[in-house]
Amino acid sequence: MPANAAIYIQQGSGDLATVFDGVKSDKGLLRRTATRYDVPLGGETVRFNVMDAKAVAAHVQGFLGYIASLDQDEARKRDTAHAIGHTTVVLGLMTEREFEDNPAIWPALFRIADAFDGFVFAFGSVLLPNGAVLVGPLLDQEEENDAPGG
Repeated sequence: MPANAAIYIQQGSGDLATVFDGVKSDKGLLRRTATRYDVPLGGETVRFNVMDAKAVAAHVQGFLGYIASLDQDEARKRDTAHAIGHTTVVLGLMTEREFEDNPAIWPALFRIADAFDGFVFAFGSVLLPNGAVLVGPLLDQEEENDAPGG
């Protein structure tokens, strides 16, 4: 199964050509905004699809419902929802391989999130650009590992 992730961008256009070298997109004379970015990572091309701007608000509302449904600390969920609520651009990762098969993908997600004041959504969890988990199953795993005897 290919790696699956999204990046929720708070600031900027999400133009990945400002973050990585060798990026190709469908932006040009006839298209003012890109619908996709092809990024060379780890010897392969990884695609990031740009969600249509008209669909972002509805998508974010659905995502906020997901966050609210998590069985985690209410304040943590509220803070995460507040941050995600400021999303202006959503990038969806498309790749042929898993994260383990192309280790360059994982840090690239955080590099993008950092460049655009965003968040990474992977493994059902929302993460900060520094990799800290805000909510989701990865937080539960992190807490289990931190528990005495864990």
